Amino acid sequence: MNAKIAINNPGSFLLLNGDEAVARGAVEAGVQVAAAYPGTPSTEILETIADAAKNFGIYAEWSINEIVSLEVAAGASMSGVRSIVSMKHVGLNVAADAAMTLAYTGVKGGLVIAVCDDPAMHSSQNEQDTRYFAIHSDIPLFDAGNPQEALDMTREAFNISERLQLPVIVRLTTRVAHGKGRVKIREISKGSRKAEFDKDVSRWVMVPSNAIKRHRVLKEKSQEANGYVNRSKFNIIEDNGKEIGIVGSGIGYYYARSVLDKNQFSWLKLGFVYPFPTEVFKRFASKVKKIIVVEELRPYIENSIKCLHPNVLGKNNTKLDEIGEFTPDVIRDAFVDLGLCEKAELHNPLDLPSRPPVLCPACPHRAFYYALNTVKQFVDCNPKKCNGCVVCEYACSMEKEATFNPVKSRIRAVRLNTISNIAMTCRTCEEAPCVAACPKDALRQSTEDKTITVDDEKCNGCGWCIQACEYGAITLHPSTRKVLVCDTCVGEPVCVQWCPESALTLKGKSTDKIVTGDIGCYTLGFMSPLNTVQTCLCMGGGISQAAGMSHAGVKDKVFAVIGDSTFFHGGMPGLLNIAYNKSNVCVVILDNSTVAMTGHQPTPGSGKNALGEQTKIIEIAEVAKSLGIEKVKIVDPYNVEETRIAIREILEYRGPSVIISRRPCPLLVKRGPRREILEECNTCGVCVEQFGCPAISITSERAEIDPTLCYGCGVCEEICPFDVIRSKK
Repeated sequence: MNAKIAINNPGSFLLLNGDEAVARGAVEAGVQVAAAYPGTPSTEILETIADAAKNFGIYAEWSINEIVSLEVAAGASMSGVRSIVSMKHVGLNVAADAAMTLAYTGVKGGLVIAVCDDPAMHSSQNEQDTRYFAIHSDIPLFDAGNPQEALDMTREAFNISERLQLPVIVRLTTRVAHGKGRVKIREISKGSRKAEFDKDVSRWVMVPSNAIKRHRVLKEKSQEANGYVNRSKFNIIEDNGKEIGIVGSGIGYYYARSVLDKNQFSWLKLGFVYPFPTEVFKRFASKVKKIIVVEELRPYIENSIKCLHPNVLGKNNTKLDEIGEFTPDVIRDAFVDLGLCEKAELHNPLDLPSRPPVLCPACPHRAFYYALNTVKQFVDCNPKKCNGCVVCEYACSMEKEATFNPVKSRIRAVRLNTISNIAMTCRTCEEAPCVAACPKDALRQSTEDKTITVDDEKCNGCGWCIQACEYGAITLHPSTRKVLVCDTCVGEPVCVQWCPESALTLKGKSTDKIVTGDIGCYTLGFMSPLNTVQTCLCMGGGISQAAGMSHAGVKDKVFAVIGDSTFFHGGMPGLLNIAYNKSNVCVVILDNSTVAMTGHQPTPGSGKNALGEQTKIIEIAEVAKSLGIEKVKIVDPYNVEETRIAIREILEYRGPSVIISRRPCPLLVKRGPRREILEECNTCGVCVEQFGCPAISITSERAEIDPTLCYGCGVCEEICPFDVIRSKK
């Protein structure tokens, strides 16, 4: 149980961040049902409530997505009990379908929608402003600027919700949600209402004839809300008798007060901001000649007051930009530019190294991406189709030697028996014995697609590689006596193009793939050195993007990578869609059994709920099959070769398919045996420059593993081409 939330000592102070303060405010207000989907920076609201839920008789759940969580809270509210739902700003987009109509039906028990915006996009794909959703939906909105306001506004929001019979939004931003402050608490009112549903179909059933009437009711409630905002204790005028007035909300207001001379200006702090408190502003504006608006993101306040005062400065005529977040320095710089503040003497900042986000050591997503990037390719022959015509040999010799001479070809047509033939080329073995056998180091194997290349200057024609090859795929040039071996014509083998019987195919086309992405830890696969993920739009969007590319006619195989939690959140409709429409897409579900990016919350596949109770495990493979996917493969990404085999199979498959890459997040399991690198290391760079393990670095002499970072996954040992990585004894 979270002791901070459980303390019931009215008048005392706690150190809480904004999310915890919202949770405390909800508990003090007697909330009985809480629901959410994890999303930074809002995650800690539900987590904090869940920690204390059993102590206060609160039902708390992690829902599969934001619209479901809002619908759960709405159902509780319709039954007369107080409920809260929390989400990040982009989660409100998911919940919007329910939220817009919920404004029409209204609520019975108080319902608070806590939304955390993310200026500067610390962990989000956009920085939309929730205040504009309030306008769009006609839902009242509070804008908290510190943890104390977050608590007090949440309490008040429940009261306003029940008076107006409307849901109410409490808005935080990242710095408010995660910033800690001294918060005065009040008495906890343990929710004990009996749930009773009033079967008023004229209110709850939104068919057109009812909805038009409820829309009128909503507009009446909005007018009533005007009275509340203009009387609200959260809209505060500080009249210092100055000609310049500063109007602000949220944390930007407090930044301004921290860097400016408070006595130089008059101040208007807006906390209950929608509907806009016009009467409060008019009283303030009548006493100042110029107004400067300090608000993060969009110019909501500025646009609301331009018609009420002739001299307003804001986004369009100061340095107070609507892109990114405010800091004290940003606000100071804007006021220096206006000649209203002295430039501060800034000390030289510390020269800190950059720390871009990376996948953790031992992250199974890295292992899968590496396998996807390094699928070996080779020309394969179907003996049932091959007629021994040797067109492939002629095509190869013309491409490579500019002559029709099969003896100079890198492919060989071989008669198996009186009725069967086969064309043989290099099979790109995982640990190619030909490369190991070469005494001159003339043969090298690509770590990306496993093809073999020959350095003619080093090759002396000794033939050791020919003896080592199990397939008879290597020969010597009849004139130069240098080794001839297939290199797949850099992914476009002419033998495949010219085969008259279509007996030849290129297996494992490592370069012929597009990888669409999604929201989660695995999005970091777009970064170097993996460079795998190529799109990131919204939760579940990668699957449908992949379908669109496939049906548009892209020639490459399209993979859509998605996490297990994101799959449950928004991926299932997309998967059903590709099954229904027969899209040639492979959906890769990266199943690490947790919502790792937001703090390891449970998923429907984990077998635990928000309260830590055991519950039914929802098996992803069964879900995929039930949605119509016939081709489902499950792999352990730590077994790189097993994963490559599955990928190669999918590359040749036409139609919708699923690969489930299953391995728990390493932060949830016991650390494995650490690895060490032997002195024989030649710094080839595969473990760092291609695999990208953050626990490994390259010195002037060899690669080294940091034992404090190594989590013992062993993938580096598996992929090392020179076998110089071992378990540490």
